[in-house]
Amino acid sequence: MKLHVFSYRYAQEILQHPNNVVAWNEISAILSAAPLFIYPGKSRNPRLQIVQQLMNTYFDRRFAVDCGWQFHPLATGIAKSGLAADFRKAFGGITIQAEIQFGNMARWYSDIFKFQAAYSQSLIQCGLCVVPMASMARIVDSNVAHYERAVRELPSANLSITLPILLVGLEQDDDTPIVDTRKCVFSKFKDIVGKGRHENRWRIINAYLSGIDMSLVGPNSETGPMLAEALEEGDEDEEPGLST
Repeated sequence: MKLHVFSYRYAQEILQHPNNVVAWNEISAILSAAPLFIYPGKSRNPRLQIVQQLMNTYFDRRFAVDCGWQFHPLATGIAKSGLAADFRKAFGGITIQAEIQFGNMARWYSDIFKFQAAYSQSLIQCGLCVVPMASMARIVDSNVAHYERAVRELPSANLSITLPILLVGLEQDDDTPIVDTRKCVFSKFKDIVGKGRHENRWRIINAYLSGIDMSLVGPNSETGPMLAEALEEGDEDEEPGLST
């Protein structure tokens, strides 16, 4: 993936400082190596191919399982708030909260609020917001959060959003692997994205990371290391507005 970066309140300068560069190197390595998981024919609209749920599971695996980021930590000190972030990790003197958003733009605003909530209670010192570029967002679904719109809108909240936020836009480039999950041995698309199909998504991600051809992936494939918390939290897959 090609990474586009917008540094809000000097977030890039902070993360690329020698004291914090280990954090930036880990983040950029995860994001730049990300593939695109597609399923041609997932929708009546032939343009829509990227599978949001698989992109989310891929980043769950890479951030939380492989690199040890906390998975869905509370974004506030109020224990019963239920306001959960995507990931969080402390790197020496800086703690970073990450939000990966391939969903509706409305969820992006919620992500920004979670950054501010965590920062205001000294849980984090910096936010990482990852969204697709507009060209990629249009292949996910309608009104999906995207980098160009986020760059336009985030500075308008300068007086209310007071923490450093690194906004990263993901763009497919010539080196981006394209993973065609329609080749998998599942009978229908819902076997991948439907309720209760978490393990099938982990099977696909594990196969990709293990170098296994998608045509060999099915209900009996190995899931690889999974997050128990991800399975316990229930399905958030079929959100309104997704044409899958």
